[in-house]
Amino acid sequence: MSKRDRQHQPSPYFSPNELAERWRCARSSVDRIAIRNGIRRVYLGGGVRGMVRYLREEVEHYEHSRLV
Repeated sequence: MSKRDRQHQPSPYFSPNELAERWRCARSSVDRIAIRNGIRRVYLGGGVRGMVRYLREEVEHYEHSRLV
């Protein structure tokens, strides 16, 4: 896969802020929804400045499961 192809692929992760914007809710709601529904987190780095990311695949699966 070329560098250009990788640049046009979506990231395999969502940040909590991206999900808050996507779902139009508070950042704290993202954490609560994820915990209640078993959406796993990926912790990158450590300590206070570590980053949390959610797997795109799991988020999209959750969203599809909520369709009525």
